[in-house]
Amino acid sequence: MAKKKSHEEAIRRGIEQLRQSGLAIDDISPALIPPLREQMDKGKDTALAVVFALGKISDAAAVETLKAIERESADKEVKREVKRSFFKLAQRGLVVPKEEPPEATAAAVFTRAPEIEAYMSSVDGGGTRLVWIVRVQPNHGLQLIQAMLHDGEGLLRIGGTQLRRKGLRQMADDIKQQHDVTMISIPWEYADQIIYEGYEQAKARGQSGLENFHELRSIINTGKPKEQPHPIYRRLNRDEVRDGAWREQSRRLLDEPELRYWILTDDWLQAFLPQIEEAQASRLVLNPVQKEERLAAIVRDAVKALCAGENAKLFQRRMEDMALYLVETNRADLAKLSLAVALQAGEGDPGPLDVSFLTGLVQKSFAFFLSEQKAKREEETSLIVKP
Repeated sequence: MAKKKSHEEAIRRGIEQLRQSGLAIDDISPALIPPLREQMDKGKDTALAVVFALGKISDAAAVETLKAIERESADKEVKREVKRSFFKLAQRGLVVPKEEPPEATAAAVFTRAPEIEAYMSSVDGGGTRLVWIVRVQPNHGLQLIQAMLHDGEGLLRIGGTQLRRKGLRQMADDIKQQHDVTMISIPWEYADQIIYEGYEQAKARGQSGLENFHELRSIINTGKPKEQPHPIYRRLNRDEVRDGAWREQSRRLLDEPELRYWILTDDWLQAFLPQIEEAQASRLVLNPVQKEERLAAIVRDAVKALCAGENAKLFQRRMEDMALYLVETNRADLAKLSLAVALQAGEGDPGPLDVSFLTGLVQKSFAFFLSEQKAKREEETSLIVKP
């Protein structure tokens, strides 16, 4: 009885320490999993509290995190708490590991692979996102691969380094503080897939500076990764996100901090600018209504171009990534809107009705480039020496 009481007190102390560290420990959403995982090295009481809290989060990611903790920890009490959390999650319908016979467990110690984690930023206005893949090396800290990926150009930069968990946390905190961007946890297999695809894109266009790609990647994989569905489809039902007035509501996405400064910079979009300028200046347009109709038609054509061919494929991936980012940062309603836009773009056509997010994004992009052109003309005019 005294032993049980001591164990419960240790968990209570650990929970209090988690609260003091700033974690909303009473929030049982999957978004709590990565920050909980980062607290495992803060002492035994905290480790027990982390495992206890994970047992309350009904999500497959909690099961995977508990499996990783069970592999890494040498503490018998922590391992027993992991089994209790597995039992609680199994009662909620999640699939948890079955206990293996002692012989099988002993053999697994020598064959198991170190844990691999991955993280991703939001997609910025130019179509770029930061991806980290981290391999845990017992007693040697972490091996980190950092990659910068662009929608159309693929892998822009890649590098690697060794660091401690504390250093990784500090990097994530710096990004959050300086750019207001969270590094969300993603399946490492997906991270590996998009980095590899980005490498092939970059190689095809002659990108230099990627000579060490295969050497860096060898810490996690040496073969070509298997193609897999985007991980957002494990979190959201693709058959439900386009129910209701999603087309009208999708414009809300443009108000989010991560999407507020999105601008389409592609050459195909800039090719529409002469049509916009002509419609604005044409003497054939006799009244404002006709002018607005002409401008709206050009915007619709640009939206169709965005949802066609290779553009559609790239934009679908961008919006799927943002849907995953939004759901991991506790904005499920907006994540559904982002996924709805992704699925519509992936069909190769925006459809007969207006998708307000796409229309708004194209309008913003046109306004940006027209403003730039106007400023450039004014600057050139000011440089002309008057007689």
